[in-house]
Amino acid sequence: MENQKKIIFMAQSYGGGVTEYLYMLLSKLNRDKYYSILLFSEEYKEQEERFKKISNKIYYIPMSRNINIKKDLKAIKETRKIFKKEKPNIVYAQSSKAGAISRIALFLNSKVKKIYNSHGWYFNADIGNKKKKIFLIIEKILAITTNMIINISQNEYETALKNKIAPQKKMCIIENGIDFTKFKNNDKYREETRKEYNIKNNEILIGVVGRLSEQKDPITSIKAFKKIHDKYKKTKIMFVGDGELKEKVIEYTRQNNIENDIIITDWVSNVEKYIPAFDIAILPSKWEGFGLVLIEYMACDKPIIASNVGGIPNIITNNENGYLIEPTNIDQLAEKIEKIINNKEIRQKFIEKNKEYRKKYDIKNVIRKHEDLFNNL
Repeated sequence: MENQKKIIFMAQSYGGGVTEYLYMLLSKLNRDKYYSILLFSEEYKEQEERFKKISNKIYYIPMSRNINIKKDLKAIKETRKIFKKEKPNIVYAQSSKAGAISRIALFLNSKVKKIYNSHGWYFNADIGNKKKKIFLIIEKILAITTNMIINISQNEYETALKNKIAPQKKMCIIENGIDFTKFKNNDKYREETRKEYNIKNNEILIGVVGRLSEQKDPITSIKAFKKIHDKYKKTKIMFVGDGELKEKVIEYTRQNNIENDIIITDWVSNVEKYIPAFDIAILPSKWEGFGLVLIEYMACDKPIIASNVGGIPNIITNNENGYLIEPTNIDQLAEKIEKIINNKEIRQKFIEKNKEYRKKYDIKNVIRKHEDLFNNL
């Protein structure tokens, strides 16, 4: 361990892009060079065995997505104890809550290098102006002692500069990536998954991967699907994920008699087994820092429809390699789904464009850039 850099990776957000991002990053890091300690919210206990295999040590502390002064103060206190005990060279925090707790715990500690990846600035979320101002102030204050802020897209970087979060020298861009080796069995998984969920060969499956949350806007997805299903009876929709809006989505399907044509898988760690079953892939988010799943859609050769928000337009160019729609626009989403259903040439054009485009998002590039950053801090 003498020649290793000790890095604490800290995360609160669970069950989505951040979890998979961390898993891919840790599984590919050179373990001879880096001693990895994980500091997670208690939700991650569900994935303990999985993360144990790719790290040296795991701690859990009571962190929650929502602001809770009493709970947050306790989390800061426990985090400080762990930092003091482990004496890391680097602390790398993922998303806003872990970013806040870790940097407050280390606010007066200049020895430990601090890296922060917001995975999408929260002040870009669909929240009121008062809240936005508060989160902007918090980010600016915490950036004072941060050594490097990683932005996951060009859009995120430009947003951070525009809002004067930190000077340019404290910020960089490391776009997300995926492990393409996971997507070697698309034909096999398509057949298996469609058989498991009783999706017939002549049925069109519209799929979306992500939390059933306000950000990912499953309500727009299900309402657009209802419009499609009224015209095309042999259609189904699959939500690969779980979240607080699950019951609301299910209730809508019951009220509109489409409950037999919706599939909700709940949270899974192996999306590569589900995306191949799709015929059309959608991501109608209200806000999005990057949209990693778009690259996974590309790896499975799916025509894509996504919202024109955040970092998504850095990946999808409208009418070139997918369709962009305005967020919460049910009619527009339904219209673009129908266009793809009815036009084989458009489907093939999007797929072919993305075969070349997706290569730049290989996880190998993400690892190399992170290791360069770790070594040069």
